[in-house]
Parts: sequence; structure tokens; C-alpha cells
Amino acid sequence: MGGYQTNDGRTTAWQRVVRSAKLNTLDRADLQVLSDYGVHTILDFRTNKELLSAPDRVPGGAKDYHTPILAVDDTRSSASREELRDDLSEPGYGHRQMVQTYHEMVADDFSQNAYRMFFDYLLANQSGAVLFHCTAGKDRTGLGAIMLLSALDVPQETILEDYLLTRLASKAMLAENQQRLEDEGASQAVKDNVTALWTVSEDYFDAAMEEVKIQSGDMKHYLTDKIGLTSDKIEMLKQLYLA
Repeated sequence: MGGYQTNDGRTTAWQRVVRSAKLNTLDRADLQVLSDYGVHTILDFRTNKELLSAPDRVPGGAKDYHTPILAVDDTRSSASREELRDDLSEPGYGHRQMVQTYHEMVADDFSQNAYRMFFDYLLANQSGAVLFHCTAGKDRTGLGAIMLLSALDVPQETILEDYLLTRLASKAMLAENQQRLEDEGASQAVKDNVTALWTVSEDYFDAAMEEVKIQSGDMKHYLTDKIGLTSDKIEMLKQLYLA
């Protein structure tokens, strides 16, 4: 997450924070890349069920901490096709589900407490890199990135651009799945819902920002009131993560 300019002209530091999807398929070469990049702390935002079904593979010597953002995976990233079969047939389901989930992640006490822990780990990280992830790396992780970049005073347009990078990162996977659905003769509703659940949208970002406004008026006050980022902690984050 390095290289983003802040409102006062500073830049987010390289090799300090990485956001990712699940790590269970990493091979030895992948783990070496993370090790060489300085990753020594892994923050796993997934539920207990997700963690047990696809355990992290982590670089040697790295510590892996479980900090679930949701008690149940409402993003449906870990749900099977069978579990989603009925819902996927309902027009508009995916979009509605994601908008609702973003409201919940911002408003829910459980989620707020988990994001407080996220920042505690970041504040304790004096050197090297922290990697944080969920299953798809876009919703729970995406909101964490939004909060961190906001705390570092990165402009909202830039934060949105970073959030929407998932569209590029998931393009090949989504195309492959859409082709499979096409081959299976899936309805347009199913194809649209899969896209809505497996990628990101400005609507989801806007839902989070709308809930932030409801909760605290704006992101600055939300980070202070709900996430516990005092002015001292924000200054420390800037010292640690800005170049």
C-alpha cells in the first residue's frame, strides 16, 4: 500500500503494509517473496469457519494473528455454489447483500472492536511489513485499507482508486467464472449476482461512507469515536507509515 500521496504532500511508505486475499494456496516461492518483502506479521480477518477450511500458509518466522471482522461471513466470499444456489437466482441479491454488509461492517460493535485490534497491531509494528487479509481481499480487507489510508490523510479519491483495484486484480478469475456459468447455461440473474459478490463497486464504498456519516458525521470522527484513534495514535501512524 505504498506510494500514495497524502493531502500534505507526504507519501505512504513502501514495504510496510500489504493487503491480500487468502493465503492458503501460496507455494514456497510465494512465501519467499513475502519474506523478502519483510512481512513478519499476518492479520487474518476471516471467520473461524473460513480459517479452518483454508488455513494460512505464512513465511518462516512470521506471526499469524486471527482478528475476525465478522462473526459470520456476510460477504459470502467463502460460501459454496450449493449454499448460494437459491440466493443467486434472485435478481439483485448480490448487490443488496454487499451494500448491507458494508453498512454492517461500519456499524457493528464486533467489527469496530476488530478494527481497533487491527490498528493496535499496526501501531506496534516499528519495522518490517504487516499483511492483512480476508478471503477475497476486497471487503473486510478493503474497509481496513480505507480506514488506514483515511487515518494517514490520503485523499478520498485516491482511497477509492485503491479500493477499486480489486476489479483489476480479480478480472481474470471473474472472466473464468463467468465463462463457466455461461457454459452451464446459468441465468443472467446468477451471472450478475456472482459478479456483484466477487468484485467491488463504488456503491459498496458509498454504503460504507454513508454508514460512517450516520455513525459519526465523517471519517475523522468515526476513527476517533468508534475505532479509538486518538490524535496521538494518528500522529504515531503517520510517523510509522508515511515517508
